[in-house]
Amino acid sequence: MAQRRRWIAYGMIAVVMVIVVILALTIQNWQALGIGGGGVLVLLILIRILPDLIDAPLKRKVKEARRADRGAVAEEKVANLLQGLGEDYCVLHDIPSPYGNIDHVVIGRDSGVFLLETKAHGGRVEISGDQLLVNGKPPEKDFIAQALKNAYWLRDEIEKVIGSKVWITPVVVFTNAFVQAGRPIKGVYVANKKYLPNLLQRHSRSASNLAAVWEARERLFTTLEGR
Repeated sequence: MAQRRRWIAYGMIAVVMVIVVILALTIQNWQALGIGGGGVLVLLILIRILPDLIDAPLKRKVKEARRADRGAVAEEKVANLLQGLGEDYCVLHDIPSPYGNIDHVVIGRDSGVFLLETKAHGGRVEISGDQLLVNGKPPEKDFIAQALKNAYWLRDEIEKVIGSKVWITPVVVFTNAFVQAGRPIKGVYVANKKYLPNLLQRHSRSASNLAAVWEARERLFTTLEGR
């Protein structure tokens, strides 16, 4: 995704350069083309305002590309951390869903099923009421709503395989921010990367069908990867 956005930005720069060159050549040969003074004035105005018109969306695309790069690095950090969980855990990465890719799904033999949404934001993360704040402000997206939607979707997908609903524990993980300890928001845990293994190992939700999920983990992952 980051690479695609980067190429979009490069393409927009190329388009601007071509347009500017064409306009410059047109003005240079305006008499030969039969363009009057009014036409030249319009072209001059276009040359002046065109960079401003292009600059805002271009900056936005560059910002999105950088954000995607940081997100990819954050996901890799969490993936490396999950590798050390041991044989009682099974992990799947980058699962497509109708609500955006799920970064990681972790199935613990005794601890449950976890859905992880990884964020690369820096600074301070805190909980105010039922709202998540990053550096004192709401983030650019509703991370809690995203995690909940994906958790409900994942629950339904697992039900198709094992025949019953299982509890999904959604977690929003920040890799570069200080996360103030607090209660879950609408059932969604918010944690720093360093605290994540603790959460995955200690959090336990009793469920009669957890054994069925563990036994069906290979089929589950094959189904989810094949989507």
